[in-house]
Amino acid sequence: MKKEKKHWLHLYNRILSGGLVLLGFSACDSMGEAPCEYGQPHCDFGLKGKVLDEQQQPIDGARIIVKDLDYDGKPVGYDRPDTLYTKNGEYDFQDKGVTNYGKYRVVCEDPSGVYKADSTDVKMTPTGGKGWYEGSDTKEVNFNLKKKE
Repeated sequence: MKKEKKHWLHLYNRILSGGLVLLGFSACDSMGEAPCEYGQPHCDFGLKGKVLDEQQQPIDGARIIVKDLDYDGKPVGYDRPDTLYTKNGEYDFQDKGVTNYGKYRVVCEDPSGVYKADSTDVKMTPTGGKGWYEGSDTKEVNFNLKKKE
């Protein structure tokens, strides 16, 4: 009796294992269904530009501070300003995987104190996205700094 019971258990075990193997392979088939995407909408933004003086000469070493703004144009609570310094009067800011409102305040300062600070607000509009990825946008923001009096 024990031998017969053991035989049937092995047989059921093999049948169930075979069934699970077949089900596992069919679960891997591509049926053209939409992929499951977890997360939230995101996009890539870029800001670049030049910092020039009144004679249109590049200002080397100018400080560019990029701050996130909310939908009302106020700095966000988790304000994480990003600071860049110009090289030959040019800067390039890249923000990848952004989940904010697409608004920035770009502040340009001269660490030497020769020129007055300037700032501008920028609204980004991502295009070319698909799925959770909403696309990208790049804007050029140039500054013409005036000397302090």
